[in-house]
Amino acid sequence: MTARRRGSKVEQDLSERQRYWLAHLRKAEQRGEPLKAYAKRLELSKSSLYEAKRRLRACGLIAPAIPHRSATPGFARVAMATREASAAISLRVRLASGAVLEWREAPQGDALRELIGLVS
Repeated sequence: MTARRRGSKVEQDLSERQRYWLAHLRKAEQRGEPLKAYAKRLELSKSSLYEAKRRLRACGLIAPAIPHRSATPGFARVAMATREASAAISLRVRLASGAVLEWREAPQGDALRELIGLVS
C-alpha cells in the first residue's frame, strides 16, 4: 500500500488526522477488507476514508491505483491495411496492451476459433 518516491511526504510530516486515516487504510488492507465494508463495520465515514486515501495517494504515501480490466470485452477497432503493406502478413492482431501478433499464414478452423477466443 505504501509507496516511497522522491519528493513524497514522509509519515512524520503528516498531521495527526492524516496518520489516523493512514492507519485505518493499512488495517483495511491487512485484513483484505474492502474500504466500504471496513468503514461500515467501524462506523466510519466512507466518503472521508476514500478522500483520505485520495489525498495520501497524492502525497506519495499510498501506491497508485492499479487499473482493473472489465470482465466484459469491449469493441475492438478494425482497420484494413493496404494491399502492399499486408502482402507478407496474412493476419495481424493488436491487443489492448499494445502488443501486435502477426502470422504469415492465417490460422484456419479450430486454431482460428481458439485465437478469436483468446483475443476477445
